[in-house]
Amino acid sequence: MGTSRYSKTGKWRSGKQKARSNRQKLPKNTPDIKVKINRISSKGDGVGLASWREYEPENKVEFYIPNTLPGEVVRAQPITKIGNRLEADLLELVTPSLERKPPECNSFSSCGGCQLQHMSFSKYRSWKQQSILELLYNSNIKILDFGGLFTSQDQKRRRANFKFKRTKEKSFIGFYASRSYQIIELDNCAVLSEALLVTKELIREGLDRIMPMGITVAINVNHYENGSDVLIIPEQKLPDNTEIELASWASGTNINRVSIVYTDRDKSRLLYQNSAPFIKWGGISISPPPGIFLQPTLFGENELQNQVFHAHKGATDCLDLFAGCGTLSAKLLSQKVRITAIDSHKECLEAYQSGYRNFAQDNLLKTETRNLIEAPVRSEFMKDFDGIILDPPRGGAYSQIKQIAQTNCPSVTYVSCNPFSFIKDARILLDADYQLTHLSILDQFNWTTHSELIGNFQR
Repeated sequence: MGTSRYSKTGKWRSGKQKARSNRQKLPKNTPDIKVKINRISSKGDGVGLASWREYEPENKVEFYIPNTLPGEVVRAQPITKIGNRLEADLLELVTPSLERKPPECNSFSSCGGCQLQHMSFSKYRSWKQQSILELLYNSNIKILDFGGLFTSQDQKRRRANFKFKRTKEKSFIGFYASRSYQIIELDNCAVLSEALLVTKELIREGLDRIMPMGITVAINVNHYENGSDVLIIPEQKLPDNTEIELASWASGTNINRVSIVYTDRDKSRLLYQNSAPFIKWGGISISPPPGIFLQPTLFGENELQNQVFHAHKGATDCLDLFAGCGTLSAKLLSQKVRITAIDSHKECLEAYQSGYRNFAQDNLLKTETRNLIEAPVRSEFMKDFDGIILDPPRGGAYSQIKQIAQTNCPSVTYVSCNPFSFIKDARILLDADYQLTHLSILDQFNWTTHSELIGNFQR
């Protein structure tokens, strides 16, 4: 469990991103075009080369077309020019791939949550593994032992960030459409757990009666061992009576906790709690704060914990950086490994420490609140640790890794949700005479382009 959905300023993010300035929308009467797809991009679009404009027959450009596969010939409608490439919508499958299959979710063609449900699962696994290994190879990142790709076709996500909006006609709750802020209703969602889908409908029924019309609300739902935890993030301040009504509504549901936070605030406020949500790691029962990052699947969480445990169970002192509530280090405490956990979010560390104090009366766990991006731990502080664990944000931990590279720590385990930042940081460790002794790929987001890397560096 890592950091929550804070921006660099410490305020809550609404989920919307700034539009790209170099996007040029094309006229609706732009002629369609025939394209052969050659590859899948890092964002899941099929990519093919074709001549653009009849009066420039030699000027071939790249077309990015969602819901297409390598080898397919398609007819597509160009919609946007971005620099020297074009985005297009699929109009017709002229020659479909043998690896194409019907999507499991009825909302797939419009929902922005998944990108690859039209691909067979075996081909999807192969593509995801090969694309990451090629990226590492082309970046001269040598792996001594590749542990494979870990995933499960049956795994279901236990966390989601929904969008909600009430209009005169109806209320909408779901995910944003691809390349849009339009909310798409989920019809037979193939990736969310049944518990999440039930909670989503409870939220729809309640907010449909309470929420003022026209306000977009982000809703973070984490499903823990004893029920759901809901964090409501409105795009603007709600009337006081609306917050009172939300608390009253929540008390009539089986949701464990409902909290609210505004995007210009740095702390959430409790509206209703039946019982504190909790999760158990290594026998330690921890009650996380609202809206915290929860590993998307139980399958993935177990795999991460097992690999970290295997790498550091023989250590004496481990440093857990970007520790959150202790997802990666909690199980090591059962082996009497001393843990120093550091994170920028005080509430997460307090939850970790409180859970451990209720479990054991010793001093194995120490915590420190610190912004590791702006103020990395110095190499002098790390000289006595024989294990370092880190799970940084998507941007990586460049400044912190430079400090780690100056230590004599024999074992560093790096968990990353971004192969590009992993490569940048791994290069620093490799240049400091570390070796990437083991690397695995973890897929917790079936049918998407997202993956996590788990790398153990030793020297």
